Amino acid sequence: MKTITHLILRRDRLLIAAWIAVAVGVPAFNAYSLAALLPTQAARVAFIAAADANPITLALLGPVHGTSIEAVVAWRSSVQSLLIGGLAGLLFAIRHTRAEEDAGRRELVAAGAVGRYAAITAVVAVIAAVNLAVAGLQAAVLGLAFGHPIGGSLLFGLVSGAGSTAFAACGLLAAQLCQSAPLARAGGVGVLVAGLVPGVILPEEVVAYLPAGWPRVARAYGDERWWVLLVPLVVAVVLTLVAYVVCGRRDLGAGLLPERPAPARPAPRSAAGLAWRLYGGQTVSWTVALGVASVGVGWVSASFEVGTLTGETLLEIFTYGFCMVVACLAVTGALRPLGEESRGRASAVLATATGRTRWLCGHLVLGLAAPAAMLLTVGVGTGAGQVLATGLSGGAGQAFATGLSGGAGAGQAFATGLTGGAGHALGTGLSGVVLAQVGVALVFVPAAWAVAGVAIAAYGLRPRAAVPLAWAVLVGSAVCVAMWEAGTIGTTAFLLTPFGYGHPSLSPGFVAPAGFVLVAAGLVATGSAAFARRDLLA
Repeated sequence: MKTITHLILRRDRLLIAAWIAVAVGVPAFNAYSLAALLPTQAARVAFIAAADANPITLALLGPVHGTSIEAVVAWRSSVQSLLIGGLAGLLFAIRHTRAEEDAGRRELVAAGAVGRYAAITAVVAVIAAVNLAVAGLQAAVLGLAFGHPIGGSLLFGLVSGAGSTAFAACGLLAAQLCQSAPLARAGGVGVLVAGLVPGVILPEEVVAYLPAGWPRVARAYGDERWWVLLVPLVVAVVLTLVAYVVCGRRDLGAGLLPERPAPARPAPRSAAGLAWRLYGGQTVSWTVALGVASVGVGWVSASFEVGTLTGETLLEIFTYGFCMVVACLAVTGALRPLGEESRGRASAVLATATGRTRWLCGHLVLGLAAPAAMLLTVGVGTGAGQVLATGLSGGAGQAFATGLSGGAGAGQAFATGLTGGAGHALGTGLSGVVLAQVGVALVFVPAAWAVAGVAIAAYGLRPRAAVPLAWAVLVGSAVCVAMWEAGTIGTTAFLLTPFGYGHPSLSPGFVAPAGFVLVAAGLVATGSAAFARRDLLA
């Protein structure tokens, strides 16, 4: 285990340094900017009142527990720290377990005097050490550099580190269960997004047991609740133990549930067909999952109202969240050619009559069409959910109920519903709500293409730096959302980021989406031209 730990640290020393720097830098930046923005008690009280009156901010971050600058900094930084640390730990765990098995390096290491659980133990040790270092540095920076109380700073850092460790343990388990690294990443990121969805419907006592509620219930710099630390730590320990058990019961390179062999099918006739054969199933799965979740959100929003948070605002929040998830999936799709090249499969295909440009375009067709299809599904799903909820609670439901209670058969009740309130609700929804929601979702397509274009350009120019660069741009864009909401950057600068013009509080117009389409086209062209000239990865 010691040797593998040293290998991990030596191999990813720059990545770990960047991980720590970003995780510590975000709360430090928030402390600096908010102190300059809110220097007086009156300014903080006005800011907190505006934040509590903003249903979007309230749903995403919860209420501010206290009027001190320390409480405002913890409120602003908590979810950001969980997102950064959780995503980094999750992907790091998968990178050094399942991805190593996919590449065949794990088998070479296992052939030596290495125990079965050495790799998992080394990954757990590195992640725990990194999160502990992040927690300590966050507490030290906030406490010493900005004069925040040491106790509250330590609680803030430990909650962030414990939550990040829990998400890393989730990635560790996903690596043992899933058959491939891309599938493990998709499942782990899905759990991360689901865990950080605000508990806008549940009471705060229940939210405490969800990742989004750990920081807000801990109340650093306020009525501090140290017992909250036990929740993510217990989750991390349980998931890690399950990962150990699964690792001991499965074969090397296999998952807990082996994949069913694919039926015999003719060879694909094009590069696009090959890309669809390889990744079409994952694309369909994510699209269906987004569609189901969108219908549920649309259904709930039709009759939702909690305080100042209305159903319309709830729908805007979750639609924006779905769009950001699609952007993450767009980056994943754009990096698929890199995975094919790294595994050596690209060289085998390019040794045939298939040219480089044709092979890359086959992957690009799927990589750029998938985000548009997913966003279309999100728009149709949210709109259809609203139509179904409104129709069943209005004339449609009454028509069905009248038909059934009057002794009519199911067919007569169905016909009555279609010719009465159900048909009217369905027609109105398709011509109004559904089309409106489709338009809102599709506006985000240029942003998804732009972040995918960054990944494609990096893949063509510097393939070894493509993964960190693409995800750095995506994370930086998400950080800009928080900075703009905090008032630390202006609206003009925010509109230059991919997540800017699609924000629910802004009206996008046509200039920004058209500009991002041109940016995406330029990046894709640059990446394609560079790939045609460079050597393949050895």
